[in-house]
Amino acid sequence: MGKRELLLLVVFVVLGVGVYQVSAPAAPADAPGFSLTRIVQMARSHLGGPSVRRSVTRTATLAPTAEVTTLDLGEVRSVVTVEGSHRQDILVRVEATLGGIDEADLARQEKAFLVQLTSAGAIATARVVMSEGQRRPPYEVHVALPRGLKVQLAGRGGGSAEVRDVAGLHLDEYRGELTTEALTGPITGEMRDARAEFGSGATLDLRTERGRLRADAPASVKLDAANATIELIDPTGAITLKEEQCRIDVRGTGGPVKVTGEGGTIALRQVAHPLTIEAERLTVAAELQSPVPTTIVIENDDVEVTLPRTGGVQLDASVTHGELRLPEGLAGTTTGPTQSFAGPIAGGGPLVKVALDRGTMRIRARAPQPGT
Repeated sequence: MGKRELLLLVVFVVLGVGVYQVSAPAAPADAPGFSLTRIVQMARSHLGGPSVRRSVTRTATLAPTAEVTTLDLGEVRSVVTVEGSHRQDILVRVEATLGGIDEADLARQEKAFLVQLTSAGAIATARVVMSEGQRRPPYEVHVALPRGLKVQLAGRGGGSAEVRDVAGLHLDEYRGELTTEALTGPITGEMRDARAEFGSGATLDLRTERGRLRADAPASVKLDAANATIELIDPTGAITLKEEQCRIDVRGTGGPVKVTGEGGTIALRQVAHPLTIEAERLTVAAELQSPVPTTIVIENDDVEVTLPRTGGVQLDASVTHGELRLPEGLAGTTTGPTQSFAGPIAGGGPLVKVALDRGTMRIRARAPQPGT
């Protein structure tokens, strides 16, 4: 609602309250009477911000039973910090700044502002409670919990979360910013319009839509991604990507890499493990660090493959309705609409098969470094 509409609403409320005051029965002696000044103060509070502020802190603790495995923090609409520790109980501390039209308004808000910690079955739940109709104040949530527990976050209202040293994380359509570090269990669920950075050793099994994701030295990666920007730096395990219109950058490999999908771009550098890509309209640039089995099948886009500096491969490259560019000294053959090359490179080795339908394929060879 705009300020103009809100001001008109206040005017109608004032007129309505005036009519009510004339016709209504007498109010109890201890009830606040009609005050035009208070109505105006309320309007100013909504139009120009609160007149008075107060900082409050609320804490809650819960000793989880052996059945509890997960702490559900609900929707993240503020700054949330979660850290695992040696403690046996769950501690939630909320620091807020309340704003109101006067001290009495603040007192009512402060009385209603609470932190609740409950548990049912395997789930412990933490919630911030406030008076009905109260404007949500800025606040921060700090959580300390046993390292053996998992954490669950939702984030449809935005906000940011930092999670470290816990047994895993589940995301329920999380939106906002997210940072994780030293998680001993998998990160699962779904992110949308999020910016996430995952620290060393993360195990990712996520659906992500839009937004940006970066993982440094992840233990393994399984992503179903759409319209996202993805950076995977020095992974130590397998990578499986199902993508749609994504921009992907993979630097280094620690296990097999498999990519399927449609649209977007992918750049892979320092590939030292088996690589498989099958996609349509995906621009591919793959740089092999060592001879590894490679299969790249693309439709309607361009492909560039850089062969390893040392070691040989068995190259099988073909382009239908497009152009094949080979390293100097290699000559391909043409049969109808197909250009191809099949043969050993540097003595032969693992099969590198690259097939393209409609587009340009470039095979590059790097000269060995001196002394190799």
